[in-house]
Amino acid sequence: MTSTQPAAPAHDPIEAKLSSADDRVLLNDWLPPQIGVVPKIRIGRHWINVLWVVPIGFVVALIGVAAAQALRELPAVQEFIVRYPGVPPAARAVTDGFPAWLRLQHFLNLLFMAFIIRSGIQVLADHPRLYWKRDCTPGTEWFRFQKRVPKGRIWTAKDDAVTIPGWLGIPGIRHSIGLARWWHFSFGLLWIINGIVVYALLFLTDQWQRLVPDTWEVFPNAISTALQYLSLTFPSMKVGLATTASSNSLIS
Repeated sequence: MTSTQPAAPAHDPIEAKLSSADDRVLLNDWLPPQIGVVPKIRIGRHWINVLWVVPIGFVVALIGVAAAQALRELPAVQEFIVRYPGVPPAARAVTDGFPAWLRLQHFLNLLFMAFIIRSGIQVLADHPRLYWKRDCTPGTEWFRFQKRVPKGRIWTAKDDAVTIPGWLGIPGIRHSIGLARWWHFSFGLLWIINGIVVYALLFLTDQWQRLVPDTWEVFPNAISTALQYLSLTFPSMKVGLATTASSNSLIS
């Protein structure tokens, strides 16, 4: 005759009521895609589309080129460029080229930054709004690429998150902010370590002379280089302006 021992009570009374769950992300059961809007920035009470930066930046660049070309025609500016051609005479020349370790670490810097940017975009996609304060009150954000928070209904972070393409974000699906943060901070740490190694090797070799100026003449030479670069960026603009001026003189 065998005696049965009573089952030991569960450590947690709720444990017996739990059931196993699937640890995979089933996209078919996930929330449907949510498309955001073009990024906007709030200035005062007005929201401005960031795409306006493209035409405004183009116009500013054209004005800068035209101004540089006009300045270079002045005798004083021409003398300034002759005096400061762009490279200080006292600057130390680094003639041993770029070593392999520097090229490798520049590649790693680009690689790590790509992961940091992609995962950062994924983090932002889960709450596509930026605030100056901690309370995150709807309507107080200064940047968003989502619609305004609707009134008269409950609006949670689940509703606010937007979907971004898989090639842009890591991992590229909604509500994966935890994994995106892991990618973001892990590669951020690798990027910092790589930067420390770069600066250590720069100052252990003569490569630091490429970055650290040892004469004040570097500043006027930098201005001279900018003037020369801008004035030669669109040489056809200068020809066009001269042609227009000569045509006007003939007509008059």
